[in-house]
Amino acid sequence: MLFNIESAVIIGASRDEGKVGNVILRNMKASFRGRLYIVHPSADEILGVKCYKEIELLPETPDLGIVSLPPAKTVETIEKLGHKGVKLAVAVSGGFGEKGEEGKSLERRISEISKLYGIRVIGPNSVGLLIPALGINTALTDPSKTVFPKVGKISFISQSGALGLLNMDKYASDGLGFSSFISLGNSADIKEVDALELLKEDESTRSFSLYLENISNMERFLSVSKEISKRKGIVVLKGGLSESGSRATSLHTGSLFKPSYSLKGIFRQHGIIMANNEEELIDASVAISYSRPLKGKNIAVITSAGGVGVIASDILESNGFKVPKIREEDAARLQSYFSPLGSPYNPIDITAEATDDQYINTMDALDKLDYIDGVVVFTLYQTYNVTHNLVGRIKERIRNYSKPYVFGYIGGNFSREIYMKMLENEIPVFPNISRTVWALRVLYERGSYLRRFEK
Repeated sequence: MLFNIESAVIIGASRDEGKVGNVILRNMKASFRGRLYIVHPSADEILGVKCYKEIELLPETPDLGIVSLPPAKTVETIEKLGHKGVKLAVAVSGGFGEKGEEGKSLERRISEISKLYGIRVIGPNSVGLLIPALGINTALTDPSKTVFPKVGKISFISQSGALGLLNMDKYASDGLGFSSFISLGNSADIKEVDALELLKEDESTRSFSLYLENISNMERFLSVSKEISKRKGIVVLKGGLSESGSRATSLHTGSLFKPSYSLKGIFRQHGIIMANNEEELIDASVAISYSRPLKGKNIAVITSAGGVGVIASDILESNGFKVPKIREEDAARLQSYFSPLGSPYNPIDITAEATDDQYINTMDALDKLDYIDGVVVFTLYQTYNVTHNLVGRIKERIRNYSKPYVFGYIGGNFSREIYMKMLENEIPVFPNISRTVWALRVLYERGSYLRRFEK
């Protein structure tokens, strides 16, 4: 359903710049690769897109209906779309369950319409849907102020449209791609578990990031997650765990969820990784999508700055990892690759005279050591002899390595440019030491879960 959308109609498109309906139209017109229509009671065209007076007058049954109208009109329009045979609708407007019983009644009516006509509905109170591969973008944010993502490997499902879009803006600005984004809103029809079901067979998705304030059906959510997590990663940031957060959740989406048990433990049993903040939510999916599961806790650290290696080792060990000393015969081989002033014992310091070849040779050698389970590499491009070419060489190498590798960087604008290039090349890279170690924790948890199914 989601990846076969070839036509779309917007109901509530506005001629007034700055209005939500106008922003959505601009975003869809700029990127959508299919046929785009507008239903408007008086306009003949808006921004060059032909308008029709009624849904019934459209020249075809669209695959997607985007509704930006007041609540009561939204419900009426979704019913007309269902009657027309439209199979998917996005309801943008707020003013539903979060505003009280009258709004909840309208949500129940949407649910009834969905069942009656077989039309699936995202929302209401939703910023909708982004599928970069199809150019679908129903976001209500200004394109001059937002970077929308290119095609990637992460599907992002969020019960907060704003948090989802803001986080995607941040990561898309760094070059990270997403396979899809669904803003669930109040979930009158499509709930978090339904979104997982709709996306689980998407071959482009390697990992799911979910921001959830409410879990509609815990038993079903866990069952579906367990099935998916054998093949793809699932990471959840759960909002509303504190008393004040729970109160804010009820005001935000009209839901109230107070778990009386340890979500983290239950999630882990079903292959779900629990994030603590919005950065961990996406970083975890980057690690899962672009690296391998970690089988053990023995980690090697490569750096061209001694202090970075020291701090990384401390943080690794405080997180339950080990940084074992490299054995003498292996250390001698490593030492031959770089300056005698460097240290081959772990953390491995190849010094500020580091070159592309020294990084690659050291990485190659560590991949062959059976007492090393994973490798952290701090590619510090500020050093004189390290070049942009290292990115491409890393990309080619990590495809064939047997161990998981994660990469960290520290620095300003120049280093950030390289970081962006690494993300664009699907290299698991993170912008400080702590976030790099978090990625390893995720890969270890993922590896521990998958080992349960090994024969």
